[in-house]
Amino acid sequence: MNYILGVIVLGCLCGLSIRAFMSKSGQEEQEKPIVVKTPGVKVAAKERKIPVVRNGARIRAQSARSEREKPSFALDDDDESNLTEAQRRLIVEIREALDREDKATVLNLVQKMQSSDEWPDGIPKAIKLAAIDALSWFGSSGLPEIAGFLADGDDEVVQTALDKFEEALSDFDLSDFERAEILIQAAKIVTDADAMDSMLFELNNMRHSVAVDTIKEMMVSGSEATKSVLPDNIEFYTGEEGIDSPEKLDEWLVENPDDEDDDDFYGQRKEGQ
Repeated sequence: MNYILGVIVLGCLCGLSIRAFMSKSGQEEQEKPIVVKTPGVKVAAKERKIPVVRNGARIRAQSARSEREKPSFALDDDDESNLTEAQRRLIVEIREALDREDKATVLNLVQKMQSSDEWPDGIPKAIKLAAIDALSWFGSSGLPEIAGFLADGDDEVVQTALDKFEEALSDFDLSDFERAEILIQAAKIVTDADAMDSMLFELNNMRHSVAVDTIKEMMVSGSEATKSVLPDNIEFYTGEEGIDSPEKLDEWLVENPDDEDDDDFYGQRKEGQ
């Protein structure tokens, strides 16, 4: 009897020991700090601030061209019935060039349309929207022609062109130098302050030297809409108030130089950059 009681007591003690060990182990696991790595966000040695994403969650997903559906440049029957003979020939030529994936011809035909006497008001909106869609299929190389639609009198045409600029900027394969070129180009012609404010978030995806050069260029060549939202974006990027001149930007850059591993993060420098 005593033997049986001893076995039972020993079993209980072992069970309590195991439970206490598991409880302690679980507590240590819960207390262990969790490190979350955010893709695309780089923290420098000087504790570079991680910018808070504005305008809601930002989705950066640019499909490869081969995975996106090729534009058909199709128009509704009503739209096509109202075209002039010259406009019909134009869209046929663009459709054929798209079928051949002939980027040079598509760009040339859109440039021809934008330099015609009918531009912009004499060109139907349906053609403009189809042209923007066709240009965007070729990626950022079509942005100079897409920029020509940003001064259109139709809000839908302008917004569609702006959307394509933002899509181009969302391409992860762009280096910060390429991103800067797109941003500077848009900054010269965008007249919508809110749209430009959204695009300027891309400063946070550039190494410091590139961002500073981009800001300095926009201070000179940016549209009034760009210049109106630039101060807040400079403060947002640098984390400091009162940086309102190229000289002050240069002073800030001396105190906040590029990191040694920036090439791994933002893309290799090209010769002359």
